Amino acid sequence: MECYWIRNSEYEIARLCKASKGVAVLPLASIESHGPHLPVGSDILCAEELLRRLVARETVAVLPILTYSYVAHARMLPGAIHIPTETLTATVEAICDEVYRNGFGKIVLLHCHGGNVTLDGEFLARMLERGKPYVVYSLPVFGSKSQEIAATIQTKDWGHACEMETSMNLVAAPELVNLERLGKKTFPSRPAADLGAARTAYDWTVRHPEMAVGEPQKATKAKGERIFAIWEDEIVAIIRKIKRDRMTLPTLRDYVRKCKSPKSRG
Repeated sequence: MECYWIRNSEYEIARLCKASKGVAVLPLASIESHGPHLPVGSDILCAEELLRRLVARETVAVLPILTYSYVAHARMLPGAIHIPTETLTATVEAICDEVYRNGFGKIVLLHCHGGNVTLDGEFLARMLERGKPYVVYSLPVFGSKSQEIAATIQTKDWGHACEMETSMNLVAAPELVNLERLGKKTFPSRPAADLGAARTAYDWTVRHPEMAVGEPQKATKAKGERIFAIWEDEIVAIIRKIKRDRMTLPTLRDYVRKCKSPKSRG
């Protein structure tokens, strides 16, 4: 069945809702610097590759990728398109409301950009506060498989425009990867500021001022294929669990009902 939302007619959307068991996926990516060797749309290109693999294995409604997101750290380098937190959050909420209006009660935020922190915990809290009639599931990049992903690469220092992400781009868009541009240049992490348990908005920038990490030169297409396979398996398994979830939606409805009319235990 055709899973991409925009490729269905108005007649077919209802069929897709039934076939997907009311589960819709909203992929979230970004436009930002990925070092001098990768395109600024790396997250989008990798998201497209992941989605292609997902729909080949599981029937789920896939919304168009939300390409604009939170990339405040990258604004100091060319190419970034940043959306303010309040605008981004309101936009995603409005999309979710519309998806629910079309009959989908389970909406999955599929993070393909690690910097969307405002669309993870904070967004879920917003949904709780507003008592939405649908459930939002937030899937972080790589789900629970970060350690397994790390085991596929040689570089200990990774996280952005690194060996891992460059390997993925060698699968998703090899014609746009330009490792020759790097020469022997690598991107070692700088020491963090000595702040104890305190945090600031600039912690990432202090350690990675060039928005790239590690040794991208060690990337290979074979590593990228392995990374996508791990991520693909994780996402498919989670989507299937979400389809089987019979606990969260009744809990949500009970929560909303009790909040409107709380009663004493005594």
